[in-house]
Amino acid sequence: MVEGPQMPPRRPVEDAPEFGSRSPNSSNALSRDAIAANPNFFATQKAVATMLLDVQAQTPRIARHMASHRRWLVSQTSFALAMRAKTEPDAPELTPSRLLAALTPHFEINRKTLSQYLGEMEVHGLLAPPSEHKGDGRLRPVTTTPIAEQGMRRWCEGHLHCLDMLDGGARLAAARNDPDLPFAMQRHMVEIIRADPEWRAPPPSMAHFLGSDTGGILLHALIRMLTDLRETDGRIYLEPVSIAALAEQFLISVSKIKRMIQKAEEAGHLGWELPRRRGRLWLSPGFVRDHFRRQAVKFECVERGWRAVA
Repeated sequence: MVEGPQMPPRRPVEDAPEFGSRSPNSSNALSRDAIAANPNFFATQKAVATMLLDVQAQTPRIARHMASHRRWLVSQTSFALAMRAKTEPDAPELTPSRLLAALTPHFEINRKTLSQYLGEMEVHGLLAPPSEHKGDGRLRPVTTTPIAEQGMRRWCEGHLHCLDMLDGGARLAAARNDPDLPFAMQRHMVEIIRADPEWRAPPPSMAHFLGSDTGGILLHALIRMLTDLRETDGRIYLEPVSIAALAEQFLISVSKIKRMIQKAEEAGHLGWELPRRRGRLWLSPGFVRDHFRRQAVKFECVERGWRAVA
């Protein structure tokens, strides 16, 4: 048995000072390796999982567009392009062709799929036609809505708060003092993360979840259930939970969750301690490590985006 929250592997880290005692940019930038090795990283993962699940509970339509790997990139990029058009007079408006131009250098997606995604975001109240067109209205430009901006502000502030938890910084306070900073950070972050090869290629253990429109939310739910990272016979145990309970919580069909779970079970990434999926749920240490590493990559990109504007 390995005692205590000792995953992922760590290197010695100086004790963080009291929250808010540093200016946002006074310490060295946090790299993905330093983030993953930070003794407070487990606590930040619980915090960000709780924040994202709260967003899902309050505005499930927003969460749906952020759950899969592909939709996450499309939604983040769409928001960044639309907000840039709102804040920079010479910036072009968000259209399917401009979104396609931003995305295709980094991953394969076609215009028809992008138009479908944008249409769904418009139906769900996250995008809307601008009140005034900058150019040719036949291009059907769209822009962000107050609902989308409120949700993205919460996403940005939640991640900045978690970075503060790692090094005692004051990013969140600075972001709340200047309401434009979170969205400026997000525009830089999404450019950085789109080009990051490690982010664009999720580990195989995550693929079962990140290919689904609901898998990302389920991943965060599993992480929130962790009480610590102690291993027992090569497993990290969570509280007892059933597939039916997860389906009810996230308004997902039982069959859909079963498909995701079954693939992960067959690969040895998770399971239950008793037959017929009874008793406590467990995760493999490698599965947790892969998730934490991916989150560390994201937090590094948020950090780099923040330092570009703060």
